[in-house]
Amino acid sequence: MMLQRSSPRIERIAYQIWWLIQDSAGECTLRDMAEFTEASMQTCSQICRYRGWAGSYRKMAPRRAVDDGPQMIEALDSELSALFGEAA
Repeated sequence: MMLQRSSPRIERIAYQIWWLIQDSAGECTLRDMAEFTEASMQTCSQICRYRGWAGSYRKMAPRRAVDDGPQMIEALDSELSALFGEAA
């Protein structure tokens, strides 16, 4: 059985990912990892799967509905105006 060696770059990224997961108590996403390590999200995902960390972080960022509120209202107003004219 051959021992698979990883490059120093992969080891550095893996350590940074591990540190980020520990520091954030798992409240990080692949996008956070990619920005932190300056690696691609795919690389971060593969490292997490290989190391068994796939369940140690959030899969998606929470959607900030409060921030989207004004945009949603403007879009809805525009749609209603288009459907019913300016009387709406």
